[in-house]
Amino acid sequence: MKNPFIYGEVVTGTDFADREIELETIIRELKAGQTIFLISPRRYGKTSLIVNALEKLQEEGFYTAYIDLFKVSSFKGLLELYAEKVSRAAETKIGGFSRLVRDFFPNIHPKIVITSDGSPSLEIDYDVKEKRASKLFDEVHEAPQRIATKRNRNFIVVFDEFQEIATLNGEMIEKGMRACFQHHDRVGYLFAGSRRHIILEMVSDKRRAFYNMGKIMPLSKIPREDFKAFIEDKFTKTGFSLEKGVLDQILDVTENYPYNVQFLCHELWNKCLDMRRVTIDGIAMTMNSILDGQSAVYVTIWNTLPLHQRRVLIAIASSGAENIYSRDFIIDNDLGAASSIQTSIKLLLKKEIVDREDKIYYITDVFFKDWIRKEMVK
Repeated sequence: MKNPFIYGEVVTGTDFADREIELETIIRELKAGQTIFLISPRRYGKTSLIVNALEKLQEEGFYTAYIDLFKVSSFKGLLELYAEKVSRAAETKIGGFSRLVRDFFPNIHPKIVITSDGSPSLEIDYDVKEKRASKLFDEVHEAPQRIATKRNRNFIVVFDEFQEIATLNGEMIEKGMRACFQHHDRVGYLFAGSRRHIILEMVSDKRRAFYNMGKIMPLSKIPREDFKAFIEDKFTKTGFSLEKGVLDQILDVTENYPYNVQFLCHELWNKCLDMRRVTIDGIAMTMNSILDGQSAVYVTIWNTLPLHQRRVLIAIASSGAENIYSRDFIIDNDLGAASSIQTSIKLLLKKEIVDREDKIYYITDVFFKDWIRKEMVK
């Protein structure tokens, strides 16, 4: 029997947990040609939400292109990936693909290649040097609007992990994108990012090109009762019974963090498969097993951190971090000067070990936090 709890990968259909309101909002706004800035911490299910929305939009007849900026390491690479995804969205057959590229991307030369499994695939490259890539910017970014207009079929374009644009002369790209996109009436755009402060700065700073360009949509945790219903359904449909209080305990120990919930439930399902019953004691044992299994990873992370960053993490893990710069917090946790805390927090945010919500700092991996409590707090 297959484990019904999936983590660490994009999920669709019945494996996709809730998000009905967010899904409806995204679909409605994109169908109307609006621009959305979707902001979410990592492992909240952001990409799964996007993929489910794109699947439904495809079913309604939209062209959809998904661009993951983690795959891009240069400005030229961005243009190549964008052109490829837009072209593949509008044409899947090799002959049609080649014609579309010639019509809408005259500076691109598609190549048919044979993959490792013997099937044909396509690669496209710009026949230009990096220094000339900026001249092709408008050609690429105008393509979805031109294709949609010519074929009378609207386009949806998603840029995931959009904060990575900052590594590619981001402000110049933002200005170029806005100059193109603000005139597109047949394309809906979604910019998604997991570095919330970077995305918020893009859309809230009056000096930035994306200021007031679209709807800001923060992604919150899945409502507790909805998540409990999802978990219970997955367990009971595979023949499990649940001790009273199990569902609340699962969400408490994982802090209702979507990835953590799915991870813990996946492990619980495996460990309780013989008895087909999940208990409170079983959750505690499974948590300890997870910490033991992840220990080597956490030790490696811990050993790369300077002493003061470790002390800040210990303080957050043991005391919480609602008033991290208060005199009492600093004295109670022996953290030294406030300036040192600011420096450590800034670096931990950059490493994505810590995040912030409503001025409260927290460790993003709840299992890492529990490991710190177990191994480092005396």
